[in-house]
Amino acid sequence: MQRIWLPVALALSLLGAAWAFRPVLASEWAAWVQVFGVLLALGWSVRLQGLAASQGERQAAQVAASFASNMHWVFRELSDACAKRSWADYKVHRRILEEILSQGREVTLQLLDGRSLAMVTSLRSLGVEALEVTEPHDPDGHWPPLQSYFEKRLPSIAAWLSATGNPSESNGPTDYAGLRTSLGNL
Repeated sequence: MQRIWLPVALALSLLGAAWAFRPVLASEWAAWVQVFGVLLALGWSVRLQGLAASQGERQAAQVAASFASNMHWVFRELSDACAKRSWADYKVHRRILEEILSQGREVTLQLLDGRSLAMVTSLRSLGVEALEVTEPHDPDGHWPPLQSYFEKRLPSIAAWLSATGNPSESNGPTDYAGLRTSLGNL
């Protein structure tokens, strides 16, 4: 509502000026029409620029939320794989973690607000740390400490999601950006 006052005030002042200095000749009328046309075009271009900027910010926030949701999902899946001591599941989800981390690199940081920016940078570093921690792991490795590592980080990822207005799922089948983990109770 606050942004509308400037165009309204400008229009009223132009109408006041037009009333005080009424055009008489055809060339004066043409000049006034051109002034109104130029001002209308300038106002329209400023509006379109603002819409484009807000759309870019919304898209960046959606990509950031998707990145955080996917990180929550893959950390939970890696924790489950460690609990089951399933080397095949572990390897697949570690590779998915690499893909999700590359998705996080695509987030345009300049378009994010404070919380979303902090979330993305924090989750990026968490993902890099997880890749470093999991790299030396082998099929005969120490599964419980690794499971504990992922379990300890799940609440902080969920907290970031909640803080940015994107609470993580709590139960039932999970479908984070097309990554289905279970069919649940059908």
